[in-house]
Amino acid sequence: MYNILIYTMIIVNFLLIIFILMQPSKQQDALSLLTGDNNSSLFATQKLHGANFVLQFATACLGFIWLLLGLILMYFSK
Repeated sequence: MYNILIYTMIIVNFLLIIFILMQPSKQQDALSLLTGDNNSSLFATQKLHGANFVLQFATACLGFIWLLLGLILMYFSK
């Protein structure tokens, strides 16, 4: 059981890294915030559509699974 949880944690780690790297870049928004361009604000509420929504939702789910697996593995390691 412990080994299965370890392997699952490793797979979730790799998937989480991939999904985080696939997120769209927000560098342009940060640059426009520094230059004073108010047309696209970094902190404005933006509704996500399509692939961006799926990527953000999958990243949040994988992060929750990663946290849960970490707590379970910590409990079983005693």
